[in-house]
Amino acid sequence: MNSKDLQKRGFSEPVDLSEGGQLLVPPKIGVFVIVRKEKEIGYPMGTSDIVKVGKCEEAGKGFNGKCAQFFSPAPAQLAGKGTKQDIPCGLHAFSWLEVPKNQIKQMERRLLNEFVRFHGQYPAYNLTHK
Repeated sequence: MNSKDLQKRGFSEPVDLSEGGQLLVPPKIGVFVIVRKEKEIGYPMGTSDIVKVGKCEEAGKGFNGKCAQFFSPAPAQLAGKGTKQDIPCGLHAFSWLEVPKNQIKQMERRLLNEFVRFHGQYPAYNLTHK
């Protein structure tokens, strides 16, 4: 399971956030994946460019709010403190699928379960960012 598989199912093409791509990310709600741009991650069963699966349920903030949360640390965190969600945007991209609010949790759970079936564990950043 990788980002190309998800694009076939309606996910956006991954947006490179290091070049101002965050402006392309809508304030919509649904599920998202964070993908490695260059090299896939090795998992117990195969490799994948997917490193995180998550959800956006808060209207107004949506996907672009999640991008800011993951890829742009707050000023107090810039002094070397970092956050548990500090992901280098130069190595990663962001992809999303708009989903009705009443289906978001179910879709996230389905994607995570599918990932585990294919790769033997949760995506790397789902393990470290819980």
